[in-house]
Amino acid sequence: MNNSNQLQLLQVRRIEHCPIPVGDGRTVSARLWLPDTLEKVPAILEYIPYRKRDFYRVWDETKYTYFAQRGYAGVRIDLAGSGDSEGILSDEYARQEQDDAVDAIAWLSQQPWCNGAVGMNGISWGGFNCLQVAARRPPALRAIVSACSTDDRYTDDVHYMGGCLLMDGIDWGAVFQTHLTRPPDPAVSGERWRAMWNQRLDNMVCPLEVWLQHPHRDDYWKHGSICENYEQVKTPALLVGGWLDGYKTALMRMAARLPGPTKCIMGPWPHAWPHIAVPGPAIGILHEMVRWFDLWLKGIENGVMAEPKLRAWIQDSEPPRTHYAVRKGRWIGETTWPSPSIKEHVWHLTDRGLREEAALLSETALPYNLSVGQFGGDWEGLAMPFQLPPDQTYDDALSLCFDSEPLEAPLEILGGSTLKIQIRSDKPVAMIAARLCDVRPDGSTAKVTMGLLNLTHRSGSEHPQPLMVDRWYNVEIWLKDVGYRFPKGHRLRVALSPSYWPIAWPSPEATSLSIRGACQIALPERRPTRESEVGFSPAEAETPPEITNLRPAQEFTRETAFDLARNTVTRRIFGGTGGSSGLRRFDEIGVAIDYRVEREQSIKLDDPNSAVAEFRQVVEFHRDSQEITIKARTRLSSTEQAFILNSDIDVMENGERVFSRSWNPRIPRREV
Repeated sequence: MNNSNQLQLLQVRRIEHCPIPVGDGRTVSARLWLPDTLEKVPAILEYIPYRKRDFYRVWDETKYTYFAQRGYAGVRIDLAGSGDSEGILSDEYARQEQDDAVDAIAWLSQQPWCNGAVGMNGISWGGFNCLQVAARRPPALRAIVSACSTDDRYTDDVHYMGGCLLMDGIDWGAVFQTHLTRPPDPAVSGERWRAMWNQRLDNMVCPLEVWLQHPHRDDYWKHGSICENYEQVKTPALLVGGWLDGYKTALMRMAARLPGPTKCIMGPWPHAWPHIAVPGPAIGILHEMVRWFDLWLKGIENGVMAEPKLRAWIQDSEPPRTHYAVRKGRWIGETTWPSPSIKEHVWHLTDRGLREEAALLSETALPYNLSVGQFGGDWEGLAMPFQLPPDQTYDDALSLCFDSEPLEAPLEILGGSTLKIQIRSDKPVAMIAARLCDVRPDGSTAKVTMGLLNLTHRSGSEHPQPLMVDRWYNVEIWLKDVGYRFPKGHRLRVALSPSYWPIAWPSPEATSLSIRGACQIALPERRPTRESEVGFSPAEAETPPEITNLRPAQEFTRETAFDLARNTVTRRIFGGTGGSSGLRRFDEIGVAIDYRVEREQSIKLDDPNSAVAEFRQVVEFHRDSQEITIKARTRLSSTEQAFILNSDIDVMENGERVFSRSWNPRIPRREV
């Protein structure tokens, strides 16, 4: 591999606020890192709403200094209506967002320091809009690096999975709403800052309300979903993701389907860049990104395209824990993806457990218990402590399980698994959760992957149809992609349940599900004939800005409490969202911020409509003699017919309330 660290690093000049004109007369605010060179250089852009001035200052400084030292102009733009950019932000991935990006790319390519080539990079939101903007084909956009992203905003995003409403989407709706209220910085925006802020407050919306109004895969979700036409995205794309992240399936699918030059790296990571992600091993992803951009933005032939199309970390079996510093395993490389080394290995759900020999399953009922899922971990790993699934013994004891005999040889899988079952429900709306687990010789059980299906979506999510009571249906459930090695002597387990709280919202009525007949799971067994050598440079980044900690972080707590008298279970998570470190001041700009979160999800174990999710937040900004505090509370509950959403936001400036608003809609469930 080329090692860019062997190059002489350039000095870097920073521009704190660079207004960039966009089509309708507004400007969006950029922060620039410019290398000290007489040569024209390419620009690398990231375009997100997470505030370059303060909240993302640490990450931006360490990443874009790294790029600038290696001959790139680093560019971080706040979306319209966020940070110090003019305009209004009201939803994800709006047409205006893409229009502004196209304008900004054209403007950057014409600057005297730019060689005319622009690359985009980003994780999560920034990974999404890399793909969406590439589909618009701006001429100057020559390559992208998209991490933890999706090609389908409905089937593989944080909102719904298999037509089931995800708790992570409810939480994200609460978090995103506070982003809409955050003020510009007067030191950057000048006297106009208050007018800009008032415009944001006056146009406040409740994004979660909008998302709940679109429970099916309609035009709302198709917008921004590049899977609607992959042929539009021919820009060279480096895809990056992790097995603990919610977007792994979409990344593996894009690796197979994007028509342009594409490479994919999948590690053991959560929703985080691989040089800072836990569990490790961490890799030098910034180095990999520079190599990618060197080829496509500078024309430097460096062997990138000769490397395997997919580089993936195959996880070894380990005792199940809620946290790993490093995940055991090994790197493998697949020259092509899909790979000829992957073959379907079919296992049958039978009266004698999980067997390789085909046999019909007698009619068997699934136990109904709404506590199943408490030990499932989080749908999406957000780099928070202790969020991984622990031993699955409790959840599995309350589920319908099919175990194999001890494996006579190791079994390695890479990709997604497909479960086919014949199923009957006594209610018109029902769901099923399926998990593939690794049963270790000591009896402990590790969750390997999972799938959810709202059974009204059995024929697709555009036009769901209620079930006919007591009719048998053949359905297919996709379990998320993973790379995993089951050792000899371990057992496979398929676990099924009609609920999975609090990962997914329960169906509106207690359901009785039964399965029978020819039921099977097809695993993507990897049988390599020759291992491709894969290696990465060590993780590295540049020095973060100087910070003074003014107040300790809120202690992180994650607890589950069973109340046997009231027959309820409650999960509570207190503390930051993974990156919080208390009230901290960025000494260079004199701004201090803090962000605190409390989440609580409870349910009565025999009543699906007792489910309640509440998300409380406090956001603080301190600058000079000004203190701005945003307090928000989002609560979701349900009846059989409707979701009941209660959302409140209060904004205080120096102790005085300057804004307050509440939303209290009832939203029809529509087969959710």
